Amino acid sequence: MQDEIKNELVAELLCVADTDWVLGHWYIKVMLNGRSLTDCSSFAGMGQEALGHTRAIFKFLEDELDLPEHQLEFGRDRTHIHDMEMLSKPPENWGDFLVTTFLAEGAVWNMLSTFRSGSEPGISGMVTHFGKELYFHRLAIEGWLKSATDEDRVDMVEAASHRVPLALRWFDTAERSDNDDLLKTGVRSSSVNEAKTAFIASTLVKLNETIELAEMPDAEFDEWDPVRRRTRDSGLPVTLWEFMIPSDPDTVKLRRPLAVSVDDNLDLFDRPEYAQDD
Repeated sequence: MQDEIKNELVAELLCVADTDWVLGHWYIKVMLNGRSLTDCSSFAGMGQEALGHTRAIFKFLEDELDLPEHQLEFGRDRTHIHDMEMLSKPPENWGDFLVTTFLAEGAVWNMLSTFRSGSEPGISGMVTHFGKELYFHRLAIEGWLKSATDEDRVDMVEAASHRVPLALRWFDTAERSDNDDLLKTGVRSSSVNEAKTAFIASTLVKLNETIELAEMPDAEFDEWDPVRRRTRDSGLPVTLWEFMIPSDPDTVKLRRPLAVSVDDNLDLFDRPEYAQDD
């Protein structure tokens, strides 16, 4: 694969992986705010799967680029993350959370689907596996959308007015989609513009069944970074980044890469603090 094509592939896959990375931490952060035990357990599972998808894509890219293990997770700063900008603003209420996660899950799946029958078997295999889990994510959020209260629906309408334009902008322009080298070389099996159309026909149509969506204004791309698919020079909020990659020494020890922690020697049975006379 030519270096230029490889770089474009890396950027696009990071847009998916980093979005799932942030989305997984959304689920973790909101876990204790669930309205039932089922909600909390669902968030735990969805968060685990989202982060698993991120790690799988990171591993694939690190192998392709011959990078050190965990470089993409720990070797970048918050201004080099390719996440969906919509997720940089935390949810203000339950309705906002439902709308935003439903949009993000749908967008991630439709973007991933552009690689489903592409020329890279490693990617298409991941898409097939991820798709089974992402389907249940969308199904779970659909259930929450349908059970929303009238008050929740008012919040959802307000949230959609801000979140939907950002979700649509993530797919960029039709012109850049038509000029996509990944599509021309067969790495992608369908265009990003087709993904956007599918997103509108599935995610937005289903959301419109719960709340009436207003007509959305055309997205603006004046300060747009097409590589990271977000506003140029923008980055993750500091507090969100600290939650994802904490700098507190004690927390860092708990979140070390598996490549390091598997070498730890933890004696669970002969430790001073567990002495017989305690």
